[in-house]
Amino acid sequence: MQSVIYSSHEHRAIIEGYMTMCLEFAKDASTESRYYNYLDVVGIIIEYSNDYGKRIKENGNFYDWLAVLPINLSVATNGFFAGIETKANAAVVRAYRVVLEQALQDTISKINSLELQNE
Repeated sequence: MQSVIYSSHEHRAIIEGYMTMCLEFAKDASTESRYYNYLDVVGIIIEYSNDYGKRIKENGNFYDWLAVLPINLSVATNGFFAGIETKANAAVVRAYRVVLEQALQDTISKINSLELQNE
């Protein structure tokens, strides 16, 4: 998987916490082969986020870029959970969704509180 470009150490800590949670929940709820398919999608999201960050001065908002990764990761993870949910794992998958939704809200709040430096 490609490395993520972060704006600061603080941004890194915020994103890595949320990303680790998403990855662990997806791994726990799925088979190995489906998890690797999920990782392929995560790689695409990371690539998009990195490219957006590289072009931030040309056509973007700094705070939009900071939120690209967690929001897209949330959508991908929820879609992944919808695709793998069965009667046998429904309770676990639904619990993970609730936890991830709250974690996303916390992550976005933390991102929005970051202050611009050296813009």
